[in-house]
Amino acid sequence: MSARPTLFRVLLEERRWDRWVVFCTHFERTARELANETDSPRLATVSVSRSTFDRWAKGCWFGQPWPDAALILERLFGVPCSDLFSPAPSVMQVRSLPHSRGDIRAAATITERWPTSRVFLSSSDEVADSWQLAGRQVLDGTTAAIGIRAATVRDSSVYIEASDPALHQFLRPARRGMLVGVAEQGDDTQLYVIDAANARRALTVSSDAEVLALPAAHLLDDLTYGLLWSLVQLDDGLLADDLALAEEQEALDTYLSLPRSAPSRVTLPDLTTAGAQWLGSVFCARHIMRRLDGVTAPPVFWTREQTGEQAAPWLWFRHKAEYLKALAAEYTDAATPMVRVFCIPEGEVTRSSRYERILLILAIALMELYGIKVDVLADPEYSEVDGFALVPSQRAAVANWVRTEAIWAADTVTQRPALRAYHEAFNEAHAHSVATGPDPEARLRTLAGFLDIPWPWLVRRCRELSECGTASIVRPRSRHLSVSALDDVFQFLGALAPDR
Repeated sequence: MSARPTLFRVLLEERRWDRWVVFCTHFERTARELANETDSPRLATVSVSRSTFDRWAKGCWFGQPWPDAALILERLFGVPCSDLFSPAPSVMQVRSLPHSRGDIRAAATITERWPTSRVFLSSSDEVADSWQLAGRQVLDGTTAAIGIRAATVRDSSVYIEASDPALHQFLRPARRGMLVGVAEQGDDTQLYVIDAANARRALTVSSDAEVLALPAAHLLDDLTYGLLWSLVQLDDGLLADDLALAEEQEALDTYLSLPRSAPSRVTLPDLTTAGAQWLGSVFCARHIMRRLDGVTAPPVFWTREQTGEQAAPWLWFRHKAEYLKALAAEYTDAATPMVRVFCIPEGEVTRSSRYERILLILAIALMELYGIKVDVLADPEYSEVDGFALVPSQRAAVANWVRTEAIWAADTVTQRPALRAYHEAFNEAHAHSVATGPDPEARLRTLAGFLDIPWPWLVRRCRELSECGTASIVRPRSRHLSVSALDDVFQFLGALAPDR
């Protein structure tokens, strides 16, 4: 007798149909469908007894089912019965132990809570479970390995038992992975997350390698999911484009010398969306700084980001924080503050999940942190206004890298009608901003209400994350990304009053 289990057994494990009741549901539905299609009513009456299922499911029965049952099985699994009850191919493995209740609950929770996530539990001990992250409108999507382990919560820490060799096997590879701890208390399930590289590092330097301790701030909720969702996709894209981006930066100086430019994506067809975003963002920042050279009064800015997915680069791209710092330093002594306008229609707010709206408010908080007053206009009629830096009555540096078909679209505008239109749009935003108040805290508080984000919860979570640091949860691998801006934002928001 072959030592390998049958393909039937492997497929049961893979589909999680290894309980008789679950299997019968699928088998009998397929039987009815096949009966209707073939006009064979008898097929609708075929069933599988408990004893027969148990015999098949052991994985060591190499017989042939009765003809009607065989027809239904072939339709159900899409392979001949002779293959179903033969040893499974060597490339298909079956777990020595079924997935635990915690594994299944964690996978179901992540998949059901966030529509851009799917967790796939592997049918093999030798293949890690996977966490698929999908972009919504901009990001390309990617997949990371996921390891799920039971966890216990005591005081402000979470503990994961780390003596299992299988855990070390999961943490060892260089690929991106996430370790998720599952703390169950009755019907309540809390998930805690850490980058596999961080877990590996912690266990390497720890004096107690039997237990991995995490701060309770690592709770997987809308805030931390938004961080993981955006970073991992940007990170994988930029790593894939690293060489191409290094080569293309040499061409930026040529484009900067032109009064206007809009290179098509066709010129760089191999770039991921993350790579194209980074290149466009770098160029636009340099274009604006060059066109503002010698300007002494603070310009006013209009930006095109409307969702957290579009705004995430402000939080992660290393050069974005440097750009904001340079602007703040240039106009720190000005009599009036810099102002940046976002146009965020209510329809976009409604269509966005909370984790995306959190990314959006974090990006806006970053600007307020650097002394840039943010106005938010909800009127969708202004959605297609260019991104610009306006020096009133003189010129506007137009710089689009968001929601544009080109890698970027840059121009320098001096015509009075165009300048007047930009100024009128700015005045409209200033007069009807949904982010109102005399100071950053008041403006961010009202903006949180507009975005349907509980303000006390946001402040509390930012305070918790400021204490442990973003990098304790997840850290970028690309040299073009950094956690420093997010750490600054968490410290800034965490210091604000949760209630007033």
